[in-house]
Amino acid sequence: MVIYLVITFIYGIEIFVLYLVTNIHLLHLMEFNSSNLWKFFTEDELRNKLLNDCEVAKIPAKTLILDEGKYIKIIPILISGRVKVFRQEGIREILLYHINPDESCIISISSSLKNEKSQVRAVTEKDSEILMVPSRYIAEWQKHFPSFNDFILNLYKTRFDDILTAFNAIAFQKIDERLIHYLENKVSANQNKIIPATHQAIADELGTARETVSRLLKKLEHEKKITLSRGSIEIHKNPLM
Repeated sequence: MVIYLVITFIYGIEIFVLYLVTNIHLLHLMEFNSSNLWKFFTEDELRNKLLNDCEVAKIPAKTLILDEGKYIKIIPILISGRVKVFRQEGIREILLYHINPDESCIISISSSLKNEKSQVRAVTEKDSEILMVPSRYIAEWQKHFPSFNDFILNLYKTRFDDILTAFNAIAFQKIDERLIHYLENKVSANQNKIIPATHQAIADELGTARETVSRLLKKLEHEKKITLSRGSIEIHKNPLM
């Protein structure tokens, strides 16, 4: 009798856990179902494959989701949040671009199609919800589903524009102008006038020295445009120019 009760209890726990896992998965899929991505991917067969063959993951801020030098098994498509894509040389980071909602990492897609190792790292800047697409499906879906092919082509154009903008900033803008644009873009992206960032992190993204960033930030604070705190910057005037 005791053994029977124990077995029944264990079985009940397994059913309960399965229920929780299934319903959490369904809840995530329902959230994806209501996203702009769902409206963009128009073919019914593609939608079924996205629901059945992919996972939706909720990932905390500051989590590494793509690592340099490793083969790419999963392609992240962002539903909500923000992801930073960058190269790292020693302690220095070189920002390439940000992934915003309804976007993905085109460099990772390109590497996966060629079965090459990742050339970049990607870290969530905010708590993010991500559609995790197995990389083995990318080539097939691009061939068979026009809306998915359009999604990839639009990514190429968006990232080319991003890299061209970054090149123009480095080539033609002074560092103080680049810093101001950086702060304004952060406020716009986060919808918050308080930017969580250290001077070193900003310097890494701008490709300059921390001392230079600190000096320019203090100048903006002296002009009462910002307030500096440990690990954050509050913007009082936007735009700053």
